[in-house]
Amino acid sequence: MNAYLSAVNQKLCFSHLLLGQLQPDHNGTAQLEEALCESVLYQLFCAYHHYLREVATTYQFKSPESILTVSDLVSGLASINKHPGEAQEMSNLEGNPDSWLCKMLSAYEQLSQPPQQKAKTAEFSPIAVMQVDQQDDAVTLGEKPLRHWYECFEEMVDRHRSLMIEC
Repeated sequence: MNAYLSAVNQKLCFSHLLLGQLQPDHNGTAQLEEALCESVLYQLFCAYHHYLREVATTYQFKSPESILTVSDLVSGLASINKHPGEAQEMSNLEGNPDSWLCKMLSAYEQLSQPPQQKAKTAEFSPIAVMQVDQQDDAVTLGEKPLRHWYECFEEMVDRHRSLMIEC
């Protein structure tokens, strides 16, 4: 049995549970909502990472643990003369800035970046003092895009799995 299949299912389950906590009837703090949103995004990213390895394993790639990106998947499978549509679809989605997958991965990448700070020099200061504006440009996540990414990912996984059974 493909161990990555279980890992993907677990991360999708965790994402679903966390999304349930973001329902409008849960009157939590803004910080709690932000923490839940980031947690959903983390679970979705982990599910995607595991899914790349699930596809590699399904197509009998010998070292799926070496697969970290969709490019790794495409080149790894090409090395064993396999070019599945599943890998190509994910590669196309990652390359399209308007796709749900590209947006999800960009949002995840931005979470690990420090907040952008705009520095201003105080005009009438005898010493060079920098005033730092504390507004950050971090991604503002919400329930709606996260739910959309979850649904798109789950649909893609289900569709791919139904096709990969034949492998």
